[in-house]
Amino acid sequence: MAVGQRTTGTRGRGERGQSMVELALTIPVLLLLLVGVVEVGNALNAYMTVVDAARDGARLGSRGSGVPDSQINTLVVTEMGRLPNTVNPGSDITVTHNPMAGYPNRKSMRVTVCYNHSPILPVPLVMPNPLRMCSTTTMPVVS
Repeated sequence: MAVGQRTTGTRGRGERGQSMVELALTIPVLLLLLVGVVEVGNALNAYMTVVDAARDGARLGSRGSGVPDSQINTLVVTEMGRLPNTVNPGSDITVTHNPMAGYPNRKSMRVTVCYNHSPILPVPLVMPNPLRMCSTTTMPVVS
């Protein structure tokens, strides 16, 4: 064997635990990234559900056929039902009827929906627990 060559399958004295040390250093970072991606995806899902529920509630109320606020609340609560935390129609859902700006004879329907999102892995000082998400949609009432 020539000088400086090693035989196949043998390692130098300082390389025995190098793979384990590298793995031990990278696994926490990779797990943190994975949990962060899952958490962001979960929060986006909750926010999109809040936006959709507010929009659909305003759309129902803008029909102009005298839809009662209780029916709008029921629709919003039903759509928000796929999220883990519940919404309270008294404090989390607000339905208002306003005159449209610039059009004194027309009305608009405004629906505001709020939701308290609980993170999968709560991390103090990084993300509030619960994270309050709100969405407001305004549509003109069709007469």
